[in-house]
Amino acid sequence: MKGIRMKGYSLSGRSLFLTLFLSGFAAGVLYITLFGKAAAHETTLMSAYFFSKYQQVEFASEELFWYTLKARMSVFTILWLTGLTVLGTAAVCVFLFWIGAALGITVTTAAVKMGPVGILFCIAAGLPHFALYVPAGCWLLKRIGSMTAGRERTARAWADGRRALRLYALVWLAGAAVFFAGAFLESYVNPLFLKTVLKLR
Repeated sequence: MKGIRMKGYSLSGRSLFLTLFLSGFAAGVLYITLFGKAAAHETTLMSAYFFSKYQQVEFASEELFWYTLKARMSVFTILWLTGLTVLGTAAVCVFLFWIGAALGITVTTAAVKMGPVGILFCIAAGLPHFALYVPAGCWLLKRIGSMTAGRERTARAWADGRRALRLYALVWLAGAAVFFAGAFLESYVNPLFLKTVLKLR
């Protein structure tokens, strides 16, 4: 995914990723700030009641693992499949904006409910799995965008096209390994980490 070029101006793949993500994040923040403050105050999420119940819950880690893995792999597989079509780059762009908006809404809701502590809680909620997801996710999204960008070129030579497809299949296997590890961290490690953090409140 080389980026987007406009009259004397271009965005590299990395800059494009960051621009789309931050645009979505800003949109999420603005949405809550302008239209969602009342709903943020009314929700039981991130309330004292929510945290007290969270600390009492005994998680079925195995069930949570399979649920998380299925959810992550479903989204990834759909994105991976779009890389085999002309829609791959567009799908990657939409996904980055959507992820940014979702994070913006979540962080702003936490800030409205809890103040600066809410932002720290959001950071804790993303550990340790985000340390794996962020770099691996950027690499996977870049491969999806690159596959779409190279389809016309590789289609001209059947041998090159088959080689590209084999390499692209390895991208799916790499993604499966990443999300398997990430789902384990989300379901077995993160709940224990969050409970420890909440005890410090």
